Amino acid sequence: MNNILTMTNNQNQHTELRPRILIADDESDAAELLARILERDYVVMVAGGGVEAAHLLNSHAFDLVLLDVMMQDMNGLAVLQMIRSLPRYTDVPVMLVSSLSSSDEIVQGLRRGANDYVTKPYDMNVVQARIKTQLSLKRRHDVQRHDLIDLKTNAEMKSRFLRMASHDLKNPLNNIRLAHYYLQTVFGVEADAQDALNTIETAVLSINHLIEEFVETAALEEGRTTVQLERVTVEDVIWEVIARHGAEANRKNITLLMGDTDGVVVADRTRLFQIISNLVGNAVKFSPVGAMVTVSSSLVDDRVHITVADEGPGIPLAERSSLFSPYTKLSVRPTGGESGSGLGLWIVRELARLQHGIVGVECPLDGGSLFWVDLPMFSDIG
Repeated sequence: MNNILTMTNNQNQHTELRPRILIADDESDAAELLARILERDYVVMVAGGGVEAAHLLNSHAFDLVLLDVMMQDMNGLAVLQMIRSLPRYTDVPVMLVSSLSSSDEIVQGLRRGANDYVTKPYDMNVVQARIKTQLSLKRRHDVQRHDLIDLKTNAEMKSRFLRMASHDLKNPLNNIRLAHYYLQTVFGVEADAQDALNTIETAVLSINHLIEEFVETAALEEGRTTVQLERVTVEDVIWEVIARHGAEANRKNITLLMGDTDGVVVADRTRLFQIISNLVGNAVKFSPVGAMVTVSSSLVDDRVHITVADEGPGIPLAERSSLFSPYTKLSVRPTGGESGSGLGLWIVRELARLQHGIVGVECPLDGGSLFWVDLPMFSDIG
């Protein structure tokens, strides 16, 4: 049988937008009848055997294949195997055609990757309904695949941008730090100059913190963040965090207090420092001048409960459910004009999750906030 591209004159327009179907069947009368019915809605090509079908599949693109199982020159199962070996036809639906007595071949075909089947003699309503279903599923799959590709592309572009931005911003920030150090040695004793220098230092620290958060976010989203779990004494990490934020707290006359501390955890020391540091940094950012921030830890069953309590305005009830979501902005504002990305608490949650921990917040009725993280307790047993 010759290849035929069947379409009426009224179908010549916009045929490239219509699904393309290949019918492979060596019974010419049945194939041509089916083609004439389907050509009302589709662009249809007919192959008179398996060899011809293989040739057309290599030279054209199809959205669906109707494949007769019992063809003389090359049976349908062999053509099906060839179809599934071609990368561009991996997701193209294949519908097998057989007689009612060829159930074994149908089962084999479904196991080899066929999507559906119809039987001869054709029930045209059934055939058209099943073709429509398969094409609908394929369109949905194509949309999802393209969306995933777009998301992956956008994520890669964002990651590259963040890496480039962080790299390009480091040199200017270092220059500002050097200038700040020089100005402090020259004008540091003057009260007016000290206020300006403190403003510069706050801005530099804020920008640097934003860069770190963006880079960490990209790493977490791409699954590049790793943890090395080991025995970590919580008190030691809390001391390091308080030392890290001491100057920042002093500028706002905020007292950083270590409360009762207890517990040894199974954690990544660097990531645990990052978690507590983010919570303390937030507490200082939102606390009023002269307030107190208290960092404590205690044992609760087989977990270590680490808390950071502040005397800030608290979290509005309507905003608590999204507090640990990325890019969350609160209606309450930092008390010293500090900036934020809305990523810090999301990073805390993700880093805790990587260490088999959980996070949360409590909002006392008398004000303030108490953020907490629970991590597995280290045990010498076993």
